[in-house]
Amino acid sequence: MIDHFILNLFKSLNKYKINYAILRNYESMPSQPLDVDYFDLDMIVSNKDLKKFNNILNQTLISEKVSLIKTFKRSYCHHYRIVKSHNKKFTNVQIDVHTKGQGFWGFFYLTEDEILNQKKKYKEFFVVSDFHRHLFNWLDKLLWGELKLKYSNPIKKSMIKENTQLDSFLKKIFLNKKKVTAIKSVFLSKKKTTEDTKKYKYTILRSIILYSLSKHFIKTTSWTIEFFFRELILRIFPPGLFVIVKKENKLSKDLYSVLSKTAIMGQKAIFVNFKQLNKFEFFYQYLTVVWPIVRKHGLVFCVYDKINFNKNLELKKNNVSHKMINDILYHYKKKILFFFQIFLLKIDYIK
Repeated sequence: MIDHFILNLFKSLNKYKINYAILRNYESMPSQPLDVDYFDLDMIVSNKDLKKFNNILNQTLISEKVSLIKTFKRSYCHHYRIVKSHNKKFTNVQIDVHTKGQGFWGFFYLTEDEILNQKKKYKEFFVVSDFHRHLFNWLDKLLWGELKLKYSNPIKKSMIKENTQLDSFLKKIFLNKKKVTAIKSVFLSKKKTTEDTKKYKYTILRSIILYSLSKHFIKTTSWTIEFFFRELILRIFPPGLFVIVKKENKLSKDLYSVLSKTAIMGQKAIFVNFKQLNKFEFFYQYLTVVWPIVRKHGLVFCVYDKINFNKNLELKKNNVSHKMINDILYHYKKKILFFFQIFLLKIDYIK
């Protein structure tokens, strides 16, 4: 169901000549990749076209009768969580729209023009070059500490194939000849894997910072300030979901299962029992267990029976219904202040 929305969205982007490129995992487009549990679509859009992109996205949402259940912005990426409900079933996609270029904490290693000038056509879609795709999978995951095994062999094969481009890129970011040779030798060695480049993480990061400040000082300063400002906003308004129920039973677990697949889309989700805790203990558990997850847009489903919470949403049913999920997702769309997420939802109907 969500495939039709995706296809029409990109038809409109192409029609109005929006300058974009999909970053990764586009082989199955417009369908969800077969090897993942959720649909996470990463793309880059030119800053000049961001306003037009948003207009087209909103128009497509309306025409396809699809719901935007959550949107939040980072300095480098705008996140859109989209759900299509039909015949009591839900399909979803999270569209992550990268802006400005690729970097770390506001420091560039590639600008948007460098990326978009090398994009290519794939089916009905524009995608980044093969070298850039694997470079992003390597550097983004390396610098953020999440180098995934599924990308390891494809990255290595690409770096071997595009050895000349890798050499040019590493020299561009001011790595000295010795370090360039050492990093390239990891990819060229039959005995080593992409994970072996982890020991060069901070060397690469220092070079990226130096390159970004020297070549794009004004853009870097602006992006770095925006990065920390937007990360602060995400801590004041945590974008995750915190649900409180009275009892742990099949219905509550069914609801947890649906929400973890529909609202959270691949982020961390846990089911916890805070029964019999006093207010102080509850607050402590919120700070140590709940908040670290909801601030990273995850889901915490909590069984609790002590505090008389305000009832922003109270549903008088005894089963997990289609309307119930829609009501929760509608409520989830609102911004909630830190800790006041506990007022987001209290479900009294589960006996």
